[in-house]
Amino acid sequence: MSGDAIVTLISGLIAVSLTLLVFSRLLGDNPAFRMVQYLFVGLSLGYAFVVVYHQILRPNTLAILSDLNNPSGLTLRLVPWFLALLLLPRLFGRQKLSWLANIPLAILFGVGTALAVGGAIVGTLVPQVLDSIRPTGSDPGQVFGAVLLVLGVVVTLSYFYFTLAPTTRSGQFVKRSAQLGRWFLIVAFGFFLAGGLLTYLTALNERLEFIVTWLRAPLG
Repeated sequence: MSGDAIVTLISGLIAVSLTLLVFSRLLGDNPAFRMVQYLFVGLSLGYAFVVVYHQILRPNTLAILSDLNNPSGLTLRLVPWFLALLLLPRLFGRQKLSWLANIPLAILFGVGTALAVGGAIVGTLVPQVLDSIRPTGSDPGQVFGAVLLVLGVVVTLSYFYFTLAPTTRSGQFVKRSAQLGRWFLIVAFGFFLAGGLLTYLTALNERLEFIVTWLRAPLG
């Protein structure tokens, strides 16, 4: 048996063993499953650290060293390092200086929230509005789909409208519309759940197929 075949056999044996240990979770929580879980978390963190070092820390450090003769460029490159250093007091439990970590955290969450809201508006809300007002052809199926789309958008948005008193006529209308929108949301969440379940079943099928293929390889 060649060296490549031995490496392939050993790597396949490790992969199959770890997969079976993960499946042992079906029998309940056990040390074998926890061992694989800790191994996965440890390897993921180790891989993430290596990627961060080679793609972020090391290139930026070399860029700072190369910009020592350029004060303006050096200042811009030192800002992220300075914000990162402000996180260290909270990491080491320095209570008197832990408030310094609020500065980079506020910037991080503020920028992240702005990007999330901007992405939701540009990537979801605007296309939804454009699809709702887009003219349709003479096909009855397209007309029905467009009407259903507009109705779904309106009643779903009315489900999140809480500023009208339910005793008024408009409030009663919004309340009935919100009840219909709730069913639209339930159907949508059902589709999302089915899509997620299909993804899990696909991953399970891939793992089972891998085990069967690996077991049949020596026989073939």
